[in-house]
Amino acid sequence: MPRFIKNGPIIPDSLVQELEEDRVVTFCGAGISAGAGLPDFRGLVEYCYNELGAVAPAAKDPEWGWLDRMLGALEGDFPDHMRAKVVERLDISATDLTLHEAILKLARLRGPVNGHRLVTTNFDLFFEQAQKGMALGVDYHSGPVLPIPRNDRIASWRSIVYLHGRLNPSSLDNQHLVLTSADFGRAYLTDAWAARFVARLFSEFTVLFIGYSLNDPVLRYMTDAFAADDELSRSGRKRAPAYIFVPYKGAPPTPKPWRQRRLEPIFYRAAYKHRALKNTLIEWARARQDYLASVRTIVQRYGTRLPSALEPSYASNLVWAVCDRDGDVGHGAKIFAGLPGPAPIEWLGEFERRDSEVRATHAAEVELAKKEGREPAIEPSYHIEMLFPPVADGDRETKLSGPAFELQNWLCQHLENDQLVNWVIQKLSANRRAHPRLRGFIRQRLDQSPSIASGFAIFWRIVASEGGWASAPAPEYAFSGVQHNLAAKLGAAWFDQELIAALRPYLTLSPSYRVAMGGTVDPNRFATIADAEVKLKRYHAFLVVDAIDELPNADTFWAERLDAITGLLKQVFDLYATVDKASASGDPSAMSRPSISPHAQNRNYAEWARLYDLIWRGWSEIDATNSQASRYWIQRWRRLPYLGFRRLALAATTQSRHFTPAEKLEALLHV
Repeated sequence: MPRFIKNGPIIPDSLVQELEEDRVVTFCGAGISAGAGLPDFRGLVEYCYNELGAVAPAAKDPEWGWLDRMLGALEGDFPDHMRAKVVERLDISATDLTLHEAILKLARLRGPVNGHRLVTTNFDLFFEQAQKGMALGVDYHSGPVLPIPRNDRIASWRSIVYLHGRLNPSSLDNQHLVLTSADFGRAYLTDAWAARFVARLFSEFTVLFIGYSLNDPVLRYMTDAFAADDELSRSGRKRAPAYIFVPYKGAPPTPKPWRQRRLEPIFYRAAYKHRALKNTLIEWARARQDYLASVRTIVQRYGTRLPSALEPSYASNLVWAVCDRDGDVGHGAKIFAGLPGPAPIEWLGEFERRDSEVRATHAAEVELAKKEGREPAIEPSYHIEMLFPPVADGDRETKLSGPAFELQNWLCQHLENDQLVNWVIQKLSANRRAHPRLRGFIRQRLDQSPSIASGFAIFWRIVASEGGWASAPAPEYAFSGVQHNLAAKLGAAWFDQELIAALRPYLTLSPSYRVAMGGTVDPNRFATIADAEVKLKRYHAFLVVDAIDELPNADTFWAERLDAITGLLKQVFDLYATVDKASASGDPSAMSRPSISPHAQNRNYAEWARLYDLIWRGWSEIDATNSQASRYWIQRWRRLPYLGFRRLALAATTQSRHFTPAEKLEALLHV
């Protein structure tokens, strides 16, 4: 869900998902307490110098880049007073705990265990003020006594951790607080209790930093700790980069400095006292508290509008709610499919773009895993792609994802939409076919009332067909090998079945030429919705046909199979008849086969037109030897309800020597 507020920071989808699955640790720095009345680390150092009357370096002195050293030097000069001044400045009641409350909601575990996963390097007690009744050792821990940051059901860490110590207002020395360079040295180098905690935490969880700057000494020590221990996590997955909220003024900065520290920046505008960050965290927490209600709100608010009419972040939010929630079993998609109207078909492009982006991200992850010698992440679901799998995958009914299953209902509400028609044609042209479950949904809708317009109904009957007559076959390269040692194979029953199967016709669809040339869609005329052509299952079949023709007695071979070849040609016209392109008065034979008998003008514009050659050669062989059989075939062709067969019968009558001139004239007058 990229944005939770208008013009707010873009939150990576992966981070949102990791948080929902209790795999995120929120790391809070001094910046989150600034709005509640406390200074940042530099402000605390300035306060101590001023209160103790010490001379601080000039404002632009490089020494200010090492605040821990400055406090160490100050403690050397004022050993009994520096920490007392720290307590004095930090021991206050918060002026505004809204941000702390939101962070607590974000850090709360959703799984079977209660508690929080939150680490703060602050010393203040604002989280305890935001949520009363916390107990030491249960609800919070304070360094150096820390829990083991494990992410499992048995010993799951579930408390607030004061990594650098918790303020003790009743004690003025507070020696346990990690303030000076010496304190950091013990915590991260010599005793290394903080370093061990941080390294283990980064190997087990995804980390989100809030309230830190890149040059913050606290952040520097922590990132150095986990960088030094950069190894594979216990799960075997390469440690993911930590995320950090980064304010900016003017144009967003380049992310390179943060990424060099294994940090993935989330940029936001720093205007109005970091209002964009605060409101984002508040809205994110609110959405997380009631995810199902939030999804419903998002879908109902934006789903009925065109994605192009929305701010891109709002459109992205809807895509997230519908498609990007693993484990919601299609809840968002079900709400989307149930919207009145229904939701515009233009959302299909947004959902498909999401699939493409997810696939590209996974491909990059696979490549990186290969280079690093580890197992890649499990391949994610591509919801729209699942609805039109490649024909090469076979026609097995693979289980659809929750969103894909629910989106079928939405698509079936747009069966009279030419945009959906053209989208489906693109899939068919890419040798894909509707998923068996989607085909069933379409047929179910076609059988319901109110019925859809007849032109669209024909199109969807073709798309939802089960017989294989309206879908391209899977790639087949082995058939061309049948021509080897052909003479020994001719006459075998299995060879006849292979040959006829290879020559079997099927229907293909393409965008309507009439509409492309400026015509309008007529819902009751198929020709304004799509164009249809017939092709043969195997182009390589004619390599075998040509090889057969080179053998002796090839004409006899075709004569013996005249019944099967006639049946194939009839299937061609039957397919054209389903789209209103073939009848007794007209069909595509006139264009695809100008001359029934062999002639130079026959260019074989369509593959199926070559069936006429095989029929003509077989019939010519019969006509030369058996007048009764010849007349039988001509009479049979005349009875078939297509102009292409009547033309065939007339050409054969004219050619045959078994008809009198009077019979030929009669045939010509009654074509």
